[in-house]
Amino acid sequence: MQTTSAPDVERSAAPSTFLTVQALRAIAALMVVAYHAFDMWALRVKPGDYWTNGAAGVDIFFVISGFVMVVSAQRLVGQPSSWSIFMRHRIVRIVPLYWLLSTLKLILVVFFAGLALRSSLNADYILRSYLFFPVVDTAGHFRPLLPVGWTLTYEFMFYLLFALALALRVEVLRVVIPAFALIGGLALLRGGDWPEWTILFSTIVFEFLFGVVLAKLILRGWSMSPVVAGGAIVLGFALLLTVPEGSENLRVIAWGIPALAIVAGAVSLESQLGRWLPGWLLKLGDASYSIYLVHGFVLPILGISVAALHWSGYLAQGTTVLICLIAGALAGWLTYVGVERPTLLWMKRRGPARQRQVA
Repeated sequence: MQTTSAPDVERSAAPSTFLTVQALRAIAALMVVAYHAFDMWALRVKPGDYWTNGAAGVDIFFVISGFVMVVSAQRLVGQPSSWSIFMRHRIVRIVPLYWLLSTLKLILVVFFAGLALRSSLNADYILRSYLFFPVVDTAGHFRPLLPVGWTLTYEFMFYLLFALALALRVEVLRVVIPAFALIGGLALLRGGDWPEWTILFSTIVFEFLFGVVLAKLILRGWSMSPVVAGGAIVLGFALLLTVPEGSENLRVIAWGIPALAIVAGAVSLESQLGRWLPGWLLKLGDASYSIYLVHGFVLPILGISVAALHWSGYLAQGTTVLICLIAGALAGWLTYVGVERPTLLWMKRRGPARQRQVA
C-alpha cells in the first residue's frame, strides 16, 4: 500500500478501519467533557483548583489524527487531484457542523450573554473564529467563538501540510518534519511582545507527527506484543490522568508521549481487542466530533442549575461531573444522528464519484 507518493510503498499489514481507534475517540471526547465539567464547577459553583488532566483527551485526538490521515490517504494514491480530494473531504467532515454550532453560539452570546463568560462580539474575532484563524478571547486564551475550536486550527494546518505533500507527490514526512520543526522552534522563542496570532506556535503539533510515524510503522507490519501493548495503554493512561501538563511547551512530553503510547498499544491490539469492544463505546466514537463540539452548550446550563441549588462538597461535584458526562454524550449522539451524519451523507452524495470513495 502507499501513503503519499507512488515510490513510498507500504505492506498491507493492517486493516483500513481500526475499532480500537474509534473507542479511543470516544474516551478522548469524554475526557474533554470531564475536564470542562470540572472547569464549569470552578467557574460557576465553587472557585478553586480542579482536575485538569481531562484536557489530555485533545492529545489523544491529535495522535489519532496523524495516524488516520496516513491510513485513509492510501486510497488517494494515483488518483487525479488527490490533494483537492483530500482537502474537500476534510472540509466536508469538519466545517459544516462547526459553522452551524458557531452560529448557534453567536446567537446565544447575543441574546443570553450570561451563558458565555469569555466570548466576544468583535467582528474580527468572529470572522477569524469561522475561518479557523488563531484568535484570543477576552481572558487572553487561544479560544475562538466556539472555544473547543482552537484544536481545529491546528488540525487544518496539519491538513494543509498533508495536502501539500499529496500535491507534490512526496513523502509526507518530508513536509511535516521541517514545518513542525520550524513551528516548534518558534514556540520556544516566542515572547509576550510577539503578535497575537503567533499564539499558534506550539510544540503540540509534534503529536500529529507521532501519529504519522506510528501509522507508517503499523502499515509496514510493526506492532507491539500483546503484553507490551497492554502495558503501554495502562501506563499511558496512568500518566495522562495524573501527571500535570507543566508549561505549554512541555505538554508534548507530559501528555503527548503517553497519548502516543496509548494509541500505539491500542492499534497493536486491534486483532485481539477490536471484536470485544462494546457497541455503545464504538457508537460514541462515531459521535466523538459532535460530542466534542456540542457539550459546551450543555454544561453551562447544568452549571447554572447546580449553582442555583447551592450544592457543594465532593459528592455534589462528583455527581455533577457524572451528569455532565451523560448529558454531553447524549447531546453529542443526538447531534450526530440528527445533524452531522445526515449532513455528511448529503454532501458526499453531491460530490464526484471518486471523492465519495474517501472515508
